[in-house]
Amino acid sequence: MPAEIKMVEVCGGKDKNPSREDMKNRILKIISCLAVSAALLLCLGTAEIFAQTANETQVQAAPAEQAKAKQTKGDRPDKLEHSKEIEEPKYDADAALSEADKRIKARRAELDREAVAKARNMHFMLKSLIGRIEKNHPDLAASLKTQYLGIRLVQYLASLTILLFTFILTKYGLNFILKKLLYVSTKIMGESSFMSILAKQIKKPLNILAIIVGLYFAFVFLLRDSGNIVTLARGAGIVFWIAVFWCIGILSDTFFMTATKRLRKSSASTANLFEFIRRVSKAVIYTIAVLSILTNCGVNVNTIIASLGIGGMALAFASQDTIANFFGSVSIIVDRPFIVGDYVKTSACEGTVETIGFRSTRIRTPAKTLVTIPNSGLAKEPVENLSKMEERRVVQIIGLTYDSKPDQIRDILGDLRSKIQKVEGVSKDMGVLAEFCEFADSSLNIEIIYYTEAVERPWHMATRTLVNMEIIKLVEGRGLSFAYPSMSLYVEKAPENKK
Repeated sequence: MPAEIKMVEVCGGKDKNPSREDMKNRILKIISCLAVSAALLLCLGTAEIFAQTANETQVQAAPAEQAKAKQTKGDRPDKLEHSKEIEEPKYDADAALSEADKRIKARRAELDREAVAKARNMHFMLKSLIGRIEKNHPDLAASLKTQYLGIRLVQYLASLTILLFTFILTKYGLNFILKKLLYVSTKIMGESSFMSILAKQIKKPLNILAIIVGLYFAFVFLLRDSGNIVTLARGAGIVFWIAVFWCIGILSDTFFMTATKRLRKSSASTANLFEFIRRVSKAVIYTIAVLSILTNCGVNVNTIIASLGIGGMALAFASQDTIANFFGSVSIIVDRPFIVGDYVKTSACEGTVETIGFRSTRIRTPAKTLVTIPNSGLAKEPVENLSKMEERRVVQIIGLTYDSKPDQIRDILGDLRSKIQKVEGVSKDMGVLAEFCEFADSSLNIEIIYYTEAVERPWHMATRTLVNMEIIKLVEGRGLSFAYPSMSLYVEKAPENKK
């Protein structure tokens, strides 16, 4: 029984022997994928026919001998020169372009020519394969050369083979590897480890990478028009780089998240710094991704960056507070006057710091309300970090009635020093101060100063409660009483009038 359970876990929680319904569902999925692929191939074939028709219309203006030569070669598709099947992409010269635009256009043209050259090599490899088959099996080679919608059968078979391989790779290969990695990492390092979280989150972008590469190579076998090949290469390149930067973002985010969780137990300040770096790195990765995709689309990124210099002034004036808050967050993270989890007191409120963001810091008050304070204000004003106190000071004044005797006050002062020192939670190192400080309007005031070992508010207040209870016992034991605001009225009897 344990061996069966282990096999179920390794296989991702599925039974090793699927039922008939599961087999039917899998077969239906495969058939549906093949049907979708066939539909895509049909659409591409139709598009290729339109492209060939357009090319033939342009060729009609050529000399009659070239038209006759092309017609002769069209009767024998197996003898075509491969370099003529896929034409080089053409670009119109533009003398009005700047040097930067010309360099970008030249780089774009070079990438397009490389895509067309790779397509030629793939077609040449396919044609070489047909040549080898023709030597041993002429009938089979003739069948493979049969054209449907202007595309040979061997091209369809090559595309379907690549699509089927891509489907198997994404459906079973990558999923099996990621599930195996997740199982092993979870068993050895736990669910919150770097590899476990990465195996869960990186599945989608890896599948997209495999699918886009498979679709690109599958459709390249069907296309012969350079314009269609260039369009396909550009579109596939955009999706490819989106998936690549997605993987990089997940890798960076997972690394900093796991490092922050581990460091928060040992060094909370370093954990806050890692959290800040994680957010900055994510913003940098997304910015580079957008610029790379725009460059791949043929957009001049230098012009966009240069325009930021002009619009940056207006943006700076409009977002002065935002920039001030950002640099305030940087100063808080670097200088570390407080970190997440500290109990702080500001001019606005006091409470526990929950998050330190780019714009603001959120503090949870004892009343469980969430106060958001801009970082620029926190960086300027004094902030009292109560969590950094080794011991918390208490200053307390009690008032005794005026009928108290000097000997009673002297005795109560000694009792207060000795008894409060013994209360649980009161610091023994700092001692207890109890002195008769002043004659108030309605009481004789005694000032008591002591320190609690706990700085957190709940434990601090619990210690103060114990001390107050001990003070009440001592005052009552000495026969004294607490004073409260009172006023004595003396009424003098008026003299009687003599008649």
